[in-house]
Amino acid sequence: MDEGRRKTKRLAIGLFLACLCAALACFGIFARMAVAIRGREPIDERMVTISKIVVMIGIFFLVLAFGYLLPSLISHRNRTKQGGLNVIFDEGNMRRVLGKSLPAGETLLAGIHAISQETSIKGIFRNCICMEDRLVPVKSGGTVILEKKKYSTYDIYMGITRNFLLINGCEQDSYYYQTEDGPGDNGGYAQEVTSELLLEDIGTCFPLTDIQTCTFKKGWMGSVKCRLMMKDGSSFKLLLPKLGGLGGGMPHHKEYREAIIARLGGDSPDIR
Repeated sequence: MDEGRRKTKRLAIGLFLACLCAALACFGIFARMAVAIRGREPIDERMVTISKIVVMIGIFFLVLAFGYLLPSLISHRNRTKQGGLNVIFDEGNMRRVLGKSLPAGETLLAGIHAISQETSIKGIFRNCICMEDRLVPVKSGGTVILEKKKYSTYDIYMGITRNFLLINGCEQDSYYYQTEDGPGDNGGYAQEVTSELLLEDIGTCFPLTDIQTCTFKKGWMGSVKCRLMMKDGSSFKLLLPKLGGLGGGMPHHKEYREAIIARLGGDSPDIR
């Protein structure tokens, strides 16, 4: 498995250098064409069009190198230093993490590694008070409106059961929390707090019937973009990669991703 990761890393480095060289070559060709065209009368429109195409191709390779391959390499290096790469891209660890949010009587049908680009979770809880990192039940207590947000990119596990959607961070992540007192149950979405509830555990399990909208779009390199909107106002902007990480640590990623997309109402493969 380690050898597979090293080969994948070498391939990514090779692609980065190839894209960089291709971009520089395109810019070099554009520069020579610009010099050749300068001063000519009348201006050759065909040469101008070709030079524009060449520079656009160069920009494409530049964006591919620095916008996709380089961040992946940096992320790989950071995870390797932290010793977390093997853990994140591991199907057993994925099942363990998602299992923490698994409702009683439910079985995990499919789970994958994905990337959250934007998370906004909203919750309404009654008969409780908020104390530091948790909600504590209080008889005849008030209603707490909670917002849990994260706008930076981070790794998640995403899974489905017969009746639920599960979304958990792969590692310990920090979120922005905001709480306020509110009246009533806001349309019936208020949850009764009967035992202490950690804030980090809120927004990790949703009934499939609570999904208001779910849209899919094609992403780069075979990835799929997913936008989820829940009936309670929570929302997720997700990226579902084509591959399950480096080295084959998640061998069922492809079939599980297809199962999740199909269960959420999308088409396949890679969203036609």
